[in-house]
Order: sequence, then structure tokens, then C-alpha cells
Amino acid sequence: MTPRMPALSLAAVPGRRAQALELAVEIERRGFSGIYCPSFGDAMGLCLSIAHATTHIEFGTSIQPIYLQHPIALATSASYLHEVAQGRFRLGIGVTHGPVVKRLGVETGKPLSDMREYVGTMRSAAEQMGGLPPVVLATLRDKMVGLAVEVGDGAVWANASRSRMAHSL
Repeated sequence: MTPRMPALSLAAVPGRRAQALELAVEIERRGFSGIYCPSFGDAMGLCLSIAHATTHIEFGTSIQPIYLQHPIALATSASYLHEVAQGRFRLGIGVTHGPVVKRLGVETGKPLSDMREYVGTMRSAAEQMGGLPPVVLATLRDKMVGLAVEVGDGAVWANASRSRMAHSL
């Protein structure tokens, strides 16, 4: 049995966006299992480009910060991506790091209740848009892992150590 190739992280930085797409095509050609795009460099834009440049590799955001976009706007974009990618897109969302949103002047609340409300609003709006892709929550601590089980379709461990993984699962 051939071992499954890992998923890779891919970011598009100014001046190298076309090269990032060429790399996405090469990643798919070599048989990697997925491409996940971090929040810097417009992850949603890169994912849309990946949807058009590739044919079968799964891809998604890892992660799209919830405090920087209204949930209905993100649900609209995610639903569109899900459809044009023929089900290959995964939406990874998270509360991001406090200093990042503070630097942008964004007010945050309580991460767990904010995430619960955000996902609920997205899911309510999605019925009119054709459905959402799987929604994966970024987690650091046990309560967010629990919330990912409750309202999400999966979890991605942000900055997790291998030694903590068994506990989280």
C-alpha cells in the first residue's frame, strides 16, 4: 500500500501570486493530499484561484479569521468556492490571535460564544446560497475542541504540540 502524501501549506505573497498557482498545480501533480492556505495574503482569493487551476486536490483556508469579515459575507464566498471547486474546498476559520485583530482596531468578544454565533449565522444563511463546504474550526484549547465537535465539521490544531494531540482528541 502506498502511503498517503501529506497536505501542504501554500501562501501567495505580492509579486509571486502566479508562481503560487504554478506551485499548486505541481503539488497536485505530485500527489499531495491537500493544500491549505494561511490567513495572510488573501487565503480566500488564493483558494478561488486554486479551484480554477487544479482538478482534483482538496484545498482550503487554514485559517480565515472570523473577526475580519461578516459571517454572511464569508458564507457567500465559501458557498461559491464550494460549488465551483466541486466539493474540494474546506473552510477553516478561527478567532486568530488577539494582537493581530487589536492592531487592526477590531473589537473582539469572547472567542467561544463569538465562534458559536458566527458558525450559526453562516449555517442559517447557507441554505439560500446552495450550501457550505465543511467548516473546520481552529483550536488551541479543550473548549474550542469541544465546540468544533458541536458546531463544526472538523478541527485544525493551531500551534499544537504533538504531545498534546492525544489529550485533545
